[in-house]
Amino acid sequence: MAEIKFYSWKLGLALALALFAISSAANKAKAQPFPNRQQILSPTASPLAQNSPVKFKRPPLSPRGAPGNRKGGGTRDGYICSTLDINESLMALVPSVEPEPTISHVWGLTLEASPTLWFYVPYQPKDIKVGELEIWDETHSDPRNYQQIYQGTFTVTSTPGAIALTLPSTVKLEPGKNYHWYLTLKMNCDRVTQAVNVNGWIQQVKLNNHLPSQQLGDRDRLIFYVENGIWFDAITLLAQMRRRQPETQIWRTDWQTLIGDIGLEEFANKPIVPCCQLQTTD
Repeated sequence: MAEIKFYSWKLGLALALALFAISSAANKAKAQPFPNRQQILSPTASPLAQNSPVKFKRPPLSPRGAPGNRKGGGTRDGYICSTLDINESLMALVPSVEPEPTISHVWGLTLEASPTLWFYVPYQPKDIKVGELEIWDETHSDPRNYQQIYQGTFTVTSTPGAIALTLPSTVKLEPGKNYHWYLTLKMNCDRVTQAVNVNGWIQQVKLNNHLPSQQLGDRDRLIFYVENGIWFDAITLLAQMRRRQPETQIWRTDWQTLIGDIGLEEFANKPIVPCCQLQTTD
């Protein structure tokens, strides 16, 4: 029965993708060009000023789209769950594009083969039974041939706050390919376990030349990332600098600006908490 539900859900997603493709074709004259699957980026030629403002430049959306949901949702099966009855929701800290009223595209770029994904978890650790992250290759035209390339679980600690999930080094994303990620939190809700989830897409891209990171300061690298639309690397670097230099105002300001650039201003002042470590599921 679980397998039937899974394929029904995947077929529904495939239909949504098809409808988006039809809509995109109808609006072809208005669409922005998108780099090919082997997207190449070039480092900024001139030195970057330390006082340059941070402004995230969204890359063009893939013609195939990236339908997802960055705000947590789930089913309660008719049960009242006090754990989920709070004013905040699980949120994926990733850009979202809404070209049409009924479709939200959740998508970002990375230079890393084993990147770090970011989420805001509003729940207390005691209320979360376990977290689960899945990465899927869904490039095949038939949903029945989608391939899961990673599945891992994690124990939530120190929340509420923004958490990081870093893929193990054994998991390598292929450049130019969009991968669908799914995050699920299984909640302790009275008599039953309920699930709340978000999902979106990530694509690894390559540089024309190696980024000379040893020659650039941390903020220069941050500006390089945001100017080239490399979301996941930008937020990861900025979070690291906030941890290392918590009293430095520029990192706090940059974090607030970056989060605000993707329309999540209400999360700009949330804490970054030391959680979580993925455990690969056999």
